[in-house]
Amino acid sequence: MVAVTLLLIFSISFNPAPLFAQVHPGYENFKLSAKDEAELLFARGRYKESIEKFKEILKSEKETSYIFRMMLKAWQAMQDLGSAEQFLKNYPRPDSTHFWYATGYLNYLKGEYTHAEKAFIQAIEREAENGLAWNNWGAILSEKKQYELAVDKVKKAIDVNPKEPMFVWNLNKIYKEMGEPDRFKNEYKNLLQQNSQLAWAYGKILVRVIRQRAFGSYSKGELDQAIAGFEEMLKIYQEIGDTKGQVPAYFSLGLLHEEKGNGQKAREYFKRVLAINPNHIQARDKIKTLD
Repeated sequence: MVAVTLLLIFSISFNPAPLFAQVHPGYENFKLSAKDEAELLFARGRYKESIEKFKEILKSEKETSYIFRMMLKAWQAMQDLGSAEQFLKNYPRPDSTHFWYATGYLNYLKGEYTHAEKAFIQAIEREAENGLAWNNWGAILSEKKQYELAVDKVKKAIDVNPKEPMFVWNLNKIYKEMGEPDRFKNEYKNLLQQNSQLAWAYGKILVRVIRQRAFGSYSKGELDQAIAGFEEMLKIYQEIGDTKGQVPAYFSLGLLHEEKGNGQKAREYFKRVLAINPNHIQARDKIKTLD
């Protein structure tokens, strides 16, 4: 039961996409944007419909590399990259940075890295602020084991958009591939000392990595290691000032200590949850159970 609860808590915490399964009171007249609707169709596996919606957006709104990326991922999910290739071949604006990104990403998905790299360079030459192109160029260089060059490109992507977790995650992945897994954490510590806003993005990625390890420990019945993992996550949340993230971490530690048979310690963590969020019903119920 604890494992299921932990999984639910952190699935919600790390995947904060809105749920639209039902209409909530007060939201009867709420209307999704065309982009949100297309992304929701994609998330539900309705790939063909999402592609058509994205096509409408490209006709009526400003094109972006993100829209092309989602379309191509939909075609890939349908195992129909041939249709994607035909779409790009007939695209009416074939010289924009976003078109060149799309061309590069299509070739990247096909494993044709030489053509992909050339297209990403074309995209960047047209707009140096194309973070997705920098990021994917870095991914290709990493595949070619040109790691320092890959790090340079991905850091340029992060400079363009420090709030994009995909870029920071990719940087951490590259450090691991080059055999320097501690380099990311060391950079995080330096960013904290510099009071850099980037520390938040690095911290969130570190939490994701630690969370996976903690769940692995829990699945093997290693409660002490799981607790240590969640304590490490909590420390990072506190360092980057993420109060919202601390709530599920405290609650999970309460559940783990409860399972371990340490009711007093569990109660302390549940009380810390309520100190941040007095309306947390589960924590309140747990305290009543333990009293």
